[in-house]
Amino acid sequence: MTSKAQQVIKDMQQNLEEETYLRFGVNRPCCNQMNYSLTLSRTKKEQEEVLVLHDIKILIDPSDSHFTDLTEIDFEGDGFIIRNPNPLVSPII
Repeated sequence: MTSKAQQVIKDMQQNLEEETYLRFGVNRPCCNQMNYSLTLSRTKKEQEEVLVLHDIKILIDPSDSHFTDLTEIDFEGDGFIIRNPNPLVSPII
């Protein structure tokens, strides 16, 4: 997570005036489509793991961890950017 993303997330959390988590994962809306999900949440789901990175509590579902490993979260302009060095769909060889 870049320092810019950290600051934006901390500012957003501070504006809510309650303890919140950053939920990071993958949505599967259809077939073989995958989209990243990045939201603030006041609650933790039972199956989610809590990671603490730069004083930010991050919720990750274990089933998404192989899609989110080594992913960088950045903030540019007016939005978050997800950079993943690993392909989400590997070719069959």
